[in-house]
Amino acid sequence: MGSVKRLAEEVQRGLGDALPKLRKTVVWKLALAVGAMVEGQTPNTVELANLLPLETERRDMREQWLRRLLKNALLDCGMVMEPFALQELTEAGKHEQTILLSMDQTDLGNRMALQIVSLRVGDRALPLTWMRKPGRRTLASTGKRDCWSWS
Repeated sequence: MGSVKRLAEEVQRGLGDALPKLRKTVVWKLALAVGAMVEGQTPNTVELANLLPLETERRDMREQWLRRLLKNALLDCGMVMEPFALQELTEAGKHEQTILLSMDQTDLGNRMALQIVSLRVGDRALPLTWMRKPGRRTLASTGKRDCWSWS
């Protein structure tokens, strides 16, 4: 069994526990994509498609598979990230650690602008919420966006 498939099985267990209401086929497909991303250490969809352990007639069909997954309406990024973000915030609060949040705004040429709020976890940043606007613009002036309800 390939390393991407082994990684995907482990990711699938974690996602299944965190997102019990998400359809199992979507969980498995997402786990495969995450496994490929961990193995390849890249978010590039063409490179990821080449790492996917899928039986296809042509190489480009793997990339189509990946793009369809990423456009799937059942795969809402906020919904997927919420249980992980809540767990990290809860853990940080239990140990009276200082919770470090960072906010980053990035313009990707004339294509889009992103604003991301992340939680620092060790040497990594876990995105909590983000906003994307098409075209070049400053997101800070576009108004408030509701985050999750923290209970």
